[in-house]
Amino acid sequence: MRYDQTLLDDIRSANSIVDVVGEYVPLKKSGADYKAPCPFHNETKPSFTVSPRLQIFKCFGCGKGGNVFTFLMEYEKITFNEAVKKLADRVGIKLPVYKERSEEEKSLYNSLYGIYESAVRYYNNNLTSKENEGLAYLQSRNVSDKDIKTFNLGLSLKTHSGLYNYLNKKGFSEGALNKSGLFTSSNGGLRDKFFERIMFPVYSSDGKVVAFGSRIYKEGDDRGAKYLNSPETPIYQKRKHLYGLYQAKDSIIKSDSVLLVEGNLDLIKLWHHGFTNVVASLGTALTEEQVKLLSRYTKNIYVLYDSDSAGKEAAARAINIFIALSIFPKLIILPPNTDPDDFLEAYDAGALRDYIDDAKTFYNFIHKIRHAEKNLDNKKNALDDVISCLDLIENPVQKELYVQECANLFGVSETNIFKALQSLKKKSWNPKTPLTLHVDPYHEEKNIITLILSYPDRCAEYLDEIEVDYFTHPLIKKLFTVIKTKENPDILAGKGARLMDYFEPQDADFISDLLFNELSFSRSSFEKMLIGLQTKKLNVDLEVLNEYIIKHPDNEEKIQEKKAIKHKINQLKKDFKGGTVKKLLS
Repeated sequence: MRYDQTLLDDIRSANSIVDVVGEYVPLKKSGADYKAPCPFHNETKPSFTVSPRLQIFKCFGCGKGGNVFTFLMEYEKITFNEAVKKLADRVGIKLPVYKERSEEEKSLYNSLYGIYESAVRYYNNNLTSKENEGLAYLQSRNVSDKDIKTFNLGLSLKTHSGLYNYLNKKGFSEGALNKSGLFTSSNGGLRDKFFERIMFPVYSSDGKVVAFGSRIYKEGDDRGAKYLNSPETPIYQKRKHLYGLYQAKDSIIKSDSVLLVEGNLDLIKLWHHGFTNVVASLGTALTEEQVKLLSRYTKNIYVLYDSDSAGKEAAARAINIFIALSIFPKLIILPPNTDPDDFLEAYDAGALRDYIDDAKTFYNFIHKIRHAEKNLDNKKNALDDVISCLDLIENPVQKELYVQECANLFGVSETNIFKALQSLKKKSWNPKTPLTLHVDPYHEEKNIITLILSYPDRCAEYLDEIEVDYFTHPLIKKLFTVIKTKENPDILAGKGARLMDYFEPQDADFISDLLFNELSFSRSSFEKMLIGLQTKKLNVDLEVLNEYIIKHPDNEEKIQEKKAIKHKINQLKKDFKGGTVKKLLS
């Protein structure tokens, strides 16, 4: 659901960010702004600033920033729509009732939630009402009655119609049962999908049961898959949920950290030993949606996958997903061919804490699992994997710091790692500006977009001549597109908080940096920056063409294109003598 932009503007205008933040943080006037100790990290000297003019906040210590919606999302760990509702209620604005779903669809959703709630009670009663093999199995795995209650574990019986008959008597329709994912078609009717299995209810983050995971428990059971999960349904998309998050989220927030494991029993065993800040990825490859969901609660993520080859490779793949979202996980390596459940059976919680304390950075982890210390081939393969990860890091300062660490670890020069990163970009037909040591490659782009935001009237005459592709930073490119196509720049500059509505919450820190940046405007300096920006883009285009022509020397069209670009670059350098950008860019 996405609320109308006009409604969001009304809610934001009615909720002064100073008043809202002031309800959570003791603000003190400081010039035109307000300051306080940051609520998002420990500090003694106030670096958290709220701007009434821009209606945004920024911490110059930890980097967090955003508008009034972003603040509530970050402080209370809620979704955007939840923040909108909370702020609308605060000022008495009534949100519209959306008609996105038909009455029939709403009825189906309500029925499915009801079916799953009833199924939980049915399965749980099967497990706990009397002694049985399923309960004996869990007890043999040291799963306690308290653990069973916490996670509402259950048991599906040796019958193909037990759950069906139970739900049918409760009055659920055949159509809703058919769409629940809990049954399969057989001889024109429905039969239970799960039988003779331990059942693990999957909760959404707000506490609704939306699916089940299951596991066979009898020795010698050869029915095929040891683990069987609910299929996707109207109320469940596997990639958007994490097992145990509903139970663990308070502990995650309190500790500001989380352990990510593969299996449901791994999670329950960790919980049993006092590690209550733990979630599992539902036995699937980790998804971007799952990482985004988890990052609402903490950015301090410890990956605790099985230490067999499959677990290590799954962890290595997950690294790319994390880093692409600007999250840098720590990775825990248990003894060979061990999972968390086995480890805690053999050792204890204190031993696991030692391993957690020894968690590896992504580059140390790759160096370790690729056995980089053994020979040059292993080292090269490990370094190639690490460079692919480094290439995903957006923040140039952060990237340079990691490059320094990796250079020390692998015994190579920083310069050569940067050359390898540049080489990766050259292979792409949409390259970004090459990195230079100790220089922010996006410095010029940031200054240009900041000036456009701060001085919209003075910059308006240039906008038609500036192409979106002159910018290489993805957020700046998107921001310029918003300015050029969606809004009058004067409106955007006057209401900086509104910019956040066009971006994801995790982008708010970057946008608030731009809005808080104060630059003075000089026409000649601005024009020189634009000329530099276009020249840089033309040089990148030229590099790409050179690569192509080397492989296709007879392509006359590309050769002529190369000559035209070189002529344009030379003309820009030659003709800029106090002329206007409008003339030179035409």
